[in-house]
Amino acid sequence: MARRRHEKGPWFWRGTIAAMLSGVFGVFALVAFSQPPAVTPDSSCRIDHRDPAHTILLIDQSDPFNPNDLDWVRELVNDEARGLPKYGKLTVMTPNAVDPYSPKVLYTACSPGSAAAANPITQNPKMIEQEWQKKFYQPLADTVEHALLDTVQPNSPLSEAIYAISDRADFQPSQDGRRMVLVSDLMQHSDSFSFYRIGADYDAYLDSKIASNVPKLEGVDVVARVVPRQIYDLPIADVKGFWRSYFDDAGATYGSVN
Repeated sequence: MARRRHEKGPWFWRGTIAAMLSGVFGVFALVAFSQPPAVTPDSSCRIDHRDPAHTILLIDQSDPFNPNDLDWVRELVNDEARGLPKYGKLTVMTPNAVDPYSPKVLYTACSPGSAAAANPITQNPKMIEQEWQKKFYQPLADTVEHALLDTVQPNSPLSEAIYAISDRADFQPSQDGRRMVLVSDLMQHSDSFSFYRIGADYDAYLDSKIASNVPKLEGVDVVARVVPRQIYDLPIADVKGFWRSYFDDAGATYGSVN
């Protein structure tokens, strides 16, 4: 007697169909998640404003930069630019002597991703580096170069500029990876408060009207790269101490690299 052929039951076909549908939906999901986000053509920043990081470079050109300064500033800018993740935003600003609470925005754009983060198997690092240089870094470097050589300003409203930065819509606590880099001799000098008149006296600053504008910088990483001067009007230790107290009160994580 011949053995009876085993027939596949309905549960087998149901499972097969479910597996096929899962595979199809999985492919669609993979494609959807691998699609790059929509970006603006001028800045390469995400249209949905979900920037993974935002670094603001505040350059204080109230005093001239010498050739040695230009070299390390270029290196600093290169390091900051390469340290950004893909779609991370970088903004270059300078204090505004005419309107202290409206610092000038010289450049803002988002990184298309550097070659260092490229996958050598599925991507061409050389092409990625060329695109990064052309669309992001070279315009940034040209902007910084021009700012460093620009006409010096009559004063340096640093505190006012920092407060304005903390009030920016794209620099609020909801923004990931907030970082502020100061390139300055850190000599606050404006009509509201001036180190040249009062000194780097933080208690005196707290008694002034300008102190009512407290920047909210909780979670912000602040780095000061102090521009060396041949003659410093105040002890540099006092100046650094002032800004440490200032940023501590603002809730930032503050570090001076020199």
